[in-house]
Amino acid sequence: KFAAGTHTHAGTHTHAHTDTHKLHARTHTHSTHAMTSAALFCKCLHGHSSTVSSVAVTPDGQHVVTGSEDFKVRVWSLASEHEVRQLEGHTMSVRSVAVTPNGQHIVSGSEDATVRVWSLSSGEEVRRLKGHTWVVVTVAVTPDGRHVVSGSDDATVRVWSLASGEEVRRFEGHTWWVMSVAVTPDGQHVVSGGADRKVCVWSLANGVEVRRFEGHSAGVISAVVPPDGRHVVS
Repeated sequence: KFAAGTHTHAGTHTHAHTDTHKLHARTHTHSTHAMTSAALFCKCLHGHSSTVSSVAVTPDGQHVVTGSEDFKVRVWSLASEHEVRQLEGHTMSVRSVAVTPNGQHIVSGSEDATVRVWSLSSGEEVRRLKGHTWVVVTVAVTPDGRHVVSGSDDATVRVWSLASGEEVRRFEGHTWWVMSVAVTPDGQHVVSGGADRKVCVWSLANGVEVRRFEGHSAGVISAVVPPDGRHVVS
């Protein structure tokens, strides 16, 4: 489990630890029904100079990727607990990070209104996806690794080609900030949650909104799809 400071649109922060400049990784040494103090330990990854807003883990489980309000993306070795790479280029806070399914690239979204794609091995910026007109709050990658999905305070969800960096689809339907995006396991649909209290489901192929769920009394800051793809949890 990973706990770090998170930022909300209301301008408040929620923290799982009083020091938001650290990333705390809690790892089970073995699987048991009864948790004991010996079965849990904490690794503190030090380096960011401001709140850690997003974390991701590479598919091989060897590295942790973090995005921070210090404008940086950092890559850490989970085994050594050391920073192995620092990705610099964003000019404002990094709000979201994701890793491609093949583990070769990192995707980050920032308050500078850009989505950036980085080489995990070299740390170089390989793509800059520009089009959003306001803060990029959330990013995701499709299961086939071909597309990046981003949600923004400009109330749009956009789909980008990872290979070319071009915007290939734009979903418009939210009336306020888009706060969360996820892709279904089969790669056919995108799920978005917004400050307008709606959860929308979109066809990735044609951009049509196929479902809308309403009922929340406040903004939807997170929406996920379980592995079986049958439900949306928000």
